[in-house]
Amino acid sequence: MGERPGLSEEPATVLDRPSTRPRIETSTQQASARALETLEAQRLRGLMQGVCGSSAVTMLIVIVLGGDPTAARIHASALAGTAVASGIVAVLMRHPRRVWIRLAIYVLASQILVLLSGFYFWGVFSTYGALVPLTMYIIAGNATKTEAILGTAAVVLAQTAFSVATAVGWIGSRGLVEPVPARAPLLTQLVAVGLIQMITIGAMIAGRAARKESEKILDEHHKALVDLARREAQLAEAYADARAAREGNQAGLGRFSDQTVEGFRLGRVLGRGAMGEVYEGTRTSDAHPVAVKILAAHLLRDPSARERFLRESKIVSALESPHVVRVLAVPDDDAVLPFIAMERLEGTDLGQLIKRRSLLAPQEVHDIVAHVAAALDAAHAAGIIHRDLKPTNVFGTHEPRVWKLLDFGASRWADGQGTLTRDNVVGTPGYMAPEQASGGEIDRRADIYAFGALLYRLVTGVPAVIPAEVPVMLQEVTYRMPVQPRSRAPQVTADVEAVLAIALAKKREDRFATAGELARAYDAATRGALDPVLRSRAAMILTATPWGRWIDGRKG
Repeated sequence: MGERPGLSEEPATVLDRPSTRPRIETSTQQASARALETLEAQRLRGLMQGVCGSSAVTMLIVIVLGGDPTAARIHASALAGTAVASGIVAVLMRHPRRVWIRLAIYVLASQILVLLSGFYFWGVFSTYGALVPLTMYIIAGNATKTEAILGTAAVVLAQTAFSVATAVGWIGSRGLVEPVPARAPLLTQLVAVGLIQMITIGAMIAGRAARKESEKILDEHHKALVDLARREAQLAEAYADARAAREGNQAGLGRFSDQTVEGFRLGRVLGRGAMGEVYEGTRTSDAHPVAVKILAAHLLRDPSARERFLRESKIVSALESPHVVRVLAVPDDDAVLPFIAMERLEGTDLGQLIKRRSLLAPQEVHDIVAHVAAALDAAHAAGIIHRDLKPTNVFGTHEPRVWKLLDFGASRWADGQGTLTRDNVVGTPGYMAPEQASGGEIDRRADIYAFGALLYRLVTGVPAVIPAEVPVMLQEVTYRMPVQPRSRAPQVTADVEAVLAIALAKKREDRFATAGELARAYDAATRGALDPVLRSRAAMILTATPWGRWIDGRKG
């Protein structure tokens, strides 16, 4: 995808340390099952209220009507129990929880006893029997498949047994609206009993079908929301990139084009950043192509900027890794024109690649993770913290594809030496660790967090923190976990989510100790072989700071 300087021309953000943190409402995206559960809870609460009221009214009617005293007492007692139980559940479901939903279903299932007592009081073939199919339809639409089948079987068996026993005279008929002399022939009664059971079974099947249709509609709705959320996130990211490009300078001829600096002939500008310009160049001794980064002209007299630039040259010169851009030459500390000459890379940076393809092939992700981990481990072994790992600072060469870590302009030594930003926040907000965003002390685990944010972007297709105003992004990074990966990309497995949870933990002691450890855990997670200890560790992290969720397509 053309040439690219060895060091990224996109500068790290240097921000004033935030003194205040406005409260910001944040959010995430509900899965279809959770949405269906919410609808069920609302419907069941209304149903419980209705059952409570209707049972209480019916109980009073039974007492007033009279009828057979024994049947009336049994039916009134069953109605009273139902009124109390459903009333309690209705009160509990003001704050819906899964346990209350299950309890409501069991209360509905207890209606079998009420129905049987109703047959005893009103009569086997009274219109009271119409309540049976209605009740089974409601239960089947809210219960699990097993519960619906078992409940229907229990109702059918109980009603059939009671009806047949009454029809043949084993149980005396006490029905209020079915006087004994008015009974139809036995065969007619048995046929009627069979038809009633068929209607009950049909009501259960219809209830299950209605539930499946609701699940299908909500699942399609959820997929649409996931796609919309991903597009909105990508649009926000693209807008942020476009704004940065608009605010930056376009590449072209620079102040030092066509000049020779310490044995390197400079050509066009490949990129400009806050600290300097990166020139296309060639080594005069053998015409070998190089990239030369030179301190910006307006900073040549700034001792602090000069010191920071020279520190960067020392940092990258100290690294020996095929996954870190190779430095060819650096000047002496007292050089008039500070520069860094490095290999000129041809290929594309990861930022450009994921703009063209939001989701990469699994093997590509594996290679990127392995190569970036090797680069970070090499830097950390040399006592260097990168502090600005992000897609645009990861560059992939042409085939054979090798991924290299770029731009150590925001780096610092792990022992704290060479920090020129004082109390300012340095880095890119969407990839900053919480301690980095809040201006606290950092160590190599800040790079592990950024590595986790990079991996999140690769496996979900969207950034962990949606580009927005800087204070909003810093607030999000410091206090809240990103949206649950599987709600953005359903193909993400639970094991991969566990790896991301550890990498993105708010407390740095909860994260992986090294980049290599993260890469090995990710490889195991993709094979479904993640260490159970890591799964438990992720669960503990998510208990303290759960994943975010999306609700109706809004992040909040």
